Formats: sequence, structure tokens, C-alpha cells
Amino acid sequence: MDKVMLNEPVFRVQTYSGQSDQHLRNVHIYAPSIIWVKSGVKTVFQESEQFDIDSHSWLLTSTNQGLNFINKPSSMDNFYSVQICFFLTPPREMLEESQSNESTRLHTHAITMSPLLAYGFTLLSDTNTQKLSFQTQQFHLLALYQQLAELGVLHVLFSPTFASFQNELSVYFAKDPAEAYQLKTVCDDFSISRATLIRRLQRDGTNFRTVLSNVRMSHALGLMQEKKQSQLDLALQCGYQSESRFSQRFHQQFGMTPKQYMKTISY
Repeated sequence: MDKVMLNEPVFRVQTYSGQSDQHLRNVHIYAPSIIWVKSGVKTVFQESEQFDIDSHSWLLTSTNQGLNFINKPSSMDNFYSVQICFFLTPPREMLEESQSNESTRLHTHAITMSPLLAYGFTLLSDTNTQKLSFQTQQFHLLALYQQLAELGVLHVLFSPTFASFQNELSVYFAKDPAEAYQLKTVCDDFSISRATLIRRLQRDGTNFRTVLSNVRMSHALGLMQEKKQSQLDLALQCGYQSESRFSQRFHQQFGMTPKQYMKTISY
């Protein structure tokens, strides 16, 4: 069954830029995503591994993981990347086809970008600026899913964590990160008891406040990329009434303050 309701977006496109190195840690991924670095390099640190993502490769990320990386401008241009986040579950037959096509020669989370894949990615990202119906968006998205299934990497995006309660709750919070969410209200919306919600999140190794904070911090990064604004405005848009509390939480999560991060962006 699809994990989105009819007429809700089936994907989202976010762009990121940087005029100087951006050292970020624990960037939470709450929806399966493909990141295409158009200029510059993203150096990713994953456990004991380190690898670079440039314009010739894509980074594939499943849900509920924290990315550690450095976005590096090139000598000729700023860093620039496009990220597509997916909210629609692929058909089972596509996932099965992807698993059957899996190649051990492929890096688990990085794939070489081909002209055909670039075409599918660009076509989908361009539809983000158009007022298309849910059905039309879905057709475009399924076409890219089919390309990824034929390559044997679609199931890497949609790992078992996609079906976790933590992921459901993250997508729920992401609809309005500024909302003052209360545990009782959220339980009512999910038609579950307080004890059940807490138990299901414990099973995923997390808790209510952590999931909400991760979504709000990811939202903050996106807001900063869109336009330069005051730290207080950012805090309010992310559900924090205190500017200092917002800055403290941002620094705790990413290893740099909001002001430091905004200085790296070219507006």
C-alpha cells in the first residue's frame, strides 16, 4: 500500500549550495533520497569508510540514517547539489526485479550516473515546478523507479527501515515542522495509545523528541538554503520559541552554528 495519501506530494526536490566547505554531521535522512552533486564534491564519511560523490555519481540514501559529510566547492565554481526525496512505495514487483538485478560490483550507496539516469532524474525534478496532478507525478516517478530497478539499486533506497514507525512519524512531522506537537495529539492522529507509540519508537531505537528534532533540523538546513534570514525567524519556522535554544540544538546536531552555516552559502 502506498505510504502517501491521494493528492499529497509523492516526492520533493531540494537544492543545496555552498561557496566554502560545509562540514556537517548527523544530517538525518527521513525519506529515501538520491543526491546528485552538479558541481564540487561531497565527501561522505560512513563508519570507517570515506568516499567522494561528484557530478559523475549519485549518492543513494535509505531512511533513518545520519549522514556525515563535507560539501566542497570546486576551484571554478560553488558546490551545488540536487536531492530528490521519495514518499511513494514502489510496486512489489519493481523491488523484486531490483533485488534480482543486484550487482556486487556496485558500491552499496553510490552509483555511476549515466545519460539515461540523468534524463530520468532531470525529467522528474523539472515536474516539481509544474502544477501536475497526483497521477501524473506518480507516472513520472514510477518511470525513474523502473530505471533504478533495472540497475538493481531500487531496493537499496527502500530498505526495511522505510516501513518503520520512525519513518512514518518523521513524514508526519515534516508536513509542518513548526507545529507545537503534543504526544497525546499525535497518538490520537495515529489512533494508538501513548504506551504503543513509545514502544514502537523504542523498537526503532529512538524516541518522540529525537524524531521531531531531527525533522526540524533538516527543515532548518532547507530554509537556510532558500534565503538569508534572521536566526529568530528560522527558530520560529522550526518550532522553537527561543533563538538560543534553536542555535544550541543546531550546533549540537551538525557541529556548526546556524550563523556559521549561513556564511558558507552563496545567496
